[in-house]
Amino acid sequence: MNAKIFRLMLCVFLSLSVVLLSGCDRIRDIGMTDEMVTPSDETTMPTLKVGLIHPQPNYTSFGKGAKLAQAEINAAGGVLGMQVEFVYKEEVTATVAQDATELAESEAVVAILGPLFSSHAVKVGPVINIPVLLGATRAEVTADATDPNDFMFLIAGSNVLQAELLAKVVVNQLEKKTAAMIWQNMDVYSEGFVQSFKASFEKLGGSVVVEKTYESGAMMFTEQLTAVKAAAPDVLLLASFPPANPHIMKEARDMGIESTFIGSDGWDDPLMSTTLTDNEPIDGYYCTNLDPDAVDFNAAYGTKYGSVDGIAAAGYDALKILKMAIETVGSTDDPAAIRDAIAKVTNYEGATSISHFDANRNPVKSVGVRQILNGMPQVDIIEATHEGGATE
Repeated sequence: MNAKIFRLMLCVFLSLSVVLLSGCDRIRDIGMTDEMVTPSDETTMPTLKVGLIHPQPNYTSFGKGAKLAQAEINAAGGVLGMQVEFVYKEEVTATVAQDATELAESEAVVAILGPLFSSHAVKVGPVINIPVLLGATRAEVTADATDPNDFMFLIAGSNVLQAELLAKVVVNQLEKKTAAMIWQNMDVYSEGFVQSFKASFEKLGGSVVVEKTYESGAMMFTEQLTAVKAAAPDVLLLASFPPANPHIMKEARDMGIESTFIGSDGWDDPLMSTTLTDNEPIDGYYCTNLDPDAVDFNAAYGTKYGSVDGIAAAGYDALKILKMAIETVGSTDDPAAIRDAIAKVTNYEGATSISHFDANRNPVKSVGVRQILNGMPQVDIIEATHEGGATE
């Protein structure tokens, strides 16, 4: 082979190599683009970004309720022609205020659903300037000190509403006259609930004979329960949540305490029936629960997720109420206008019934008390009315 032909073949080979290598790079570029970027589509609807803060892995039903509402809203055309998109943050004590700020400023969400716990809500209020629809149940989270810009709204029934109703059931329906109370020390929710219950219970002629606290993370409650056993109260109010509650209840039964267990809306969470290997010691307790007339919501949630609870109802109602407010305003440009529209919502019917929001942005709403048997809520004994006395 002469030198001229060899040089010609070499040039052709090098040229083909460049083309092939460029093609491989192009294939890699296309692969990265397809994975990282969603192709544009002129028919794709714009999105409405909403923040969602709730815990993991427990009490996820707040988020599930919100997602059920999201599916219904998007299927019906969205909000002002926009599909609702959630931007999720896990509810963590140390970062909840920072996460709420990031949602509002970096993610530019129009509003935030959550957080779920009152002790977290009081951290969010001072740093936020967009509507926040809370799963929290402590009425004072919307006070001036913790919500200086008046952007937070309770969706779940307030402590006062729930505690008044529970006291009525204990005295008038269960015909119990003495109560002991155990709650988590320094917890905003628990402290508010026991004080509200005590005031209502004593007003109805009941007597609180034991008041004991425990520290967060405790697993043994002998000191508190020894005092309860000595007093032998008719009911034992545990103003806290699982997994602590089932352990307290089991230890109480093991010690021979026969008091009827009572609690708040957090007690209808499935975690109550999955903490212990044997639920016989805790079966038959009473707790505040969602509106018993919410038939459509109960059926829809049950089909998608299983057993329904009051926390799920709060998540569902939060998004539905936000939708109503945005559509009333006609845009998402003015957070204060959306806040004012939420405050003016009346006669809302969703997972629960809300007559209106009072001056402190607490819902005047329907709440029931149910007995839980075999992990399932039974028929309500009594339900709250829209008289508004429990939301002062």
